[in-house]
Order: sequence, then structure tokens, then C-alpha cells
Amino acid sequence: MCQIYLSDMGNFAAMNDVWNAWVAQDHAPPRATVHARLAKPEWLVEMVVTAAQN
Repeated sequence: MCQIYLSDMGNFAAMNDVWNAWVAQDHAPPRATVHARLAKPEWLVEMVVTAAQN
């Protein structure tokens, strides 16, 4: 699971392009993207990733 926080939803398309280049399409985890005020004003994105291995 990946939770993505964007400081500006205007960056959503660019974030999707980077995500698609980074994550294998047949192994993409569930994802949620929301608009949020981040801890530092210069931050554009924050991600929380939870993973488990069998």
C-alpha cells in the first residue's frame, strides 16, 4: 500500500508519470493520493509505503 500526499494537485499528472516509470505495471501496489499541507513548505510530495513479504 502506498499513500501519496501532494502539496499541489496540479502535480498529479507528473507524479503519475514518475510512478508509472518506477513501479512495474503488473506489480503495482494499491495506492491513494490526496492533497495535503506538508510539514515543510518546500516539499512537493510525501509518501508512506507499507510492504510485507511472505
